[in-house]
Amino acid sequence: MARSKASSIFKSGSPADTARLAGLFAAALQGGDALFLEGPIGAGKTFFVRELAAALGAKKLPVSASFNLMRAYKGRLKLYHFDLFRAGEADMENIGLDEYLGRPDGITAVEWPEAAGEQRGEGILRVVFGLGGGDRRVIKVSAAAARAGALAGIEAKWLKK
Repeated sequence: MARSKASSIFKSGSPADTARLAGLFAAALQGGDALFLEGPIGAGKTFFVRELAAALGAKKLPVSASFNLMRAYKGRLKLYHFDLFRAGEADMENIGLDEYLGRPDGITAVEWPEAAGEQRGEGILRVVFGLGGGDRRVIKVSAAAARAGALAGIEAKWLKK
């Protein structure tokens, strides 16, 4: 019987660990994938996106996009970075997030995806950052069955440290 969803838990002890994890994601993601990043302020969502962009080969790296709802970065794949922290209902009607989800030329990273309502898709990976004290983070990732193999590959490489 095929699994409908896969999930993994990654324990990061430092920013360097989180950067390494972002690099593993960059190597495994493909055009059309989306990361929905959740967690409290200061949990490392923007840091993860910045390290993801660096690992994709972007020359310009993301900063907190809270005052810009979307920015694009060029690398091996384009990275479409949405920060919906300040997005209201009117913003969501005009932002065009749906136009970026599933685009074969890039990866879409969405911080504060709750503002976008329920989004479903085979290429969406939900990444939930939890604070573990100090620089420690517990990062829970879930993926639809179509991306379960990619998530398993990331986890296998993570465990090899």
